[in-house]
Amino acid sequence: MGLNVKSITVGLPVSNLEEAASWYEKLLMSEEKLIPVEGVIEYPIGSVWIQLFEEKINVSENVLRLEVEDLDTEFERLKTLGVIVDEAIEDVPGIIRYVDFSDPDGNKLSFYWLYAQE
Repeated sequence: MGLNVKSITVGLPVSNLEEAASWYEKLLMSEEKLIPVEGVIEYPIGSVWIQLFEEKINVSENVLRLEVEDLDTEFERLKTLGVIVDEAIEDVPGIIRYVDFSDPDGNKLSFYWLYAQE
């Protein structure tokens, strides 16, 4: 019997909570948020929660990867938002297409789309 997980929360440190909240609300296209305690803002996306909190930034190699339904549409939206400039969609034929980018604090993110697995 495995661990019975009900939801997942991913915490991301940011240098300015209000600025980061504004950036993530545009990225996630959501204003639905929870402020469980002062200094923390959480956003639900699917069954995962993104939790922003202010902390000294030590950029890590961790990456938050989110599967999206239409990578081309999201790629164009990221360009419009100014989130990506020189980035391109990477393609591993038959497996995955993805684009990597960072938030203003250097936290690494990725949107990806999976080819149908047979």
